[in-house]
Amino acid sequence: MQVHIEGLDQGAIEVTLEVLPRQGEYLKIMYGPDAEVEGEVASVSHYINQHANEQKVTITLKPSY
Repeated sequence: MQVHIEGLDQGAIEVTLEVLPRQGEYLKIMYGPDAEVEGEVASVSHYINQHANEQKVTITLKPSY
């Protein structure tokens, strides 16, 4: 499913995930040869509109430094 990941210094990115992480887990996302982000999952938000057959998932990260 398409997931919107925000809370990054670089802005936000869209990725496709098969499994959603839980709050408190750590994610490391490689989105280029020299580009990666890593952080703790602060929140996972689901928006489901059954009538429009629409689903949106937003993950907010706390960057790890």
